[in-house]
Parts: sequence; structure tokens; C-alpha cells
Amino acid sequence: MNITSIKSTYGYIGFIPFAILSLAPWVLGGEIAKISIQFQLAYGSIIITFLGGFAWGWPDDQKNQALNLSYGIGFSLLGCSMLLLTYFGFIMTALILAIISFYLFYLFEKSTVIFDTKDDDYQKFRKILTLLVCISFLISSGYWINPYSSPYL
Repeated sequence: MNITSIKSTYGYIGFIPFAILSLAPWVLGGEIAKISIQFQLAYGSIIITFLGGFAWGWPDDQKNQALNLSYGIGFSLLGCSMLLLTYFGFIMTALILAIISFYLFYLFEKSTVIFDTKDDDYQKFRKILTLLVCISFLISSGYWINPYSSPYL
């Protein structure tokens, strides 16, 4: 088993909580739905903060590495902001920020020299995983704004 296969396997295993937590509100409803979406946002904030830290491990001689470090810190701060927004009850704002953060991180990673050196399978995997995570947040957003299911109506 090559390293790309291992990364893909672990990546998809890491996606399972996103999938479960985005579908649980539609299946279970009620207070569990609200808690599920809050957990999804908390998990997402941890993941985007972790991803932001990747820039620290990239080679220092990489083009624009000082800027990459700044972007990495920015993504970590976005993750913290998602968590704070969730804590203070701004769930829809946090969901939108999550979608934007994950997609922007993919674009950021794709723009680096490191990404260009990865094989095609890894590049496809990162694109699919990012889209799946964004879709999971869209599913939760749909539940949150649905007038028949919204926890606040």
C-alpha cells in the first residue's frame, strides 16, 4: 500500500464525522440536530486549524514560504473564529465561514509548489475531500435555514 493510498484512507475516515454530523439532524431532529451541527462546526474548526498548521512543515526554501506561514496562521484563526461563532450562537455564520475556509484552504494548498509535486491521485483526493466537506456543511446549512426544521423556530 503506497503512502497516497494511506493518506486517502485516513482522509476519508476523517470525513466520516462530517457525514454523520451533517445527516444526523435530518434523521433525528430536535435538540440533537442543534447539538449535531454544533459538533460538526467544532470538529471542522479543529480540522481547519490543523490544516493551517501544515504550512509550518513545508520546506523553508519554498517560494513565498513567509507568506504561506501567514496564510497558515490565518486559517488557524478562521478555525478559532468558527468555534467562537458557534459558542455565541451564530451558527449560520459559522457554517458559511466553514464552507469558505475549507474551499479557500484547498485553493491555497493547490497554489503551492508542494502541491504540484504530489501525484495526480493525491491531488484528486484533496479536491474530492474538500468538496465532500463543503457539501456536508451545505447540508447542515440547509437544515438550519429550513423553516420546518430550524432549531430556532
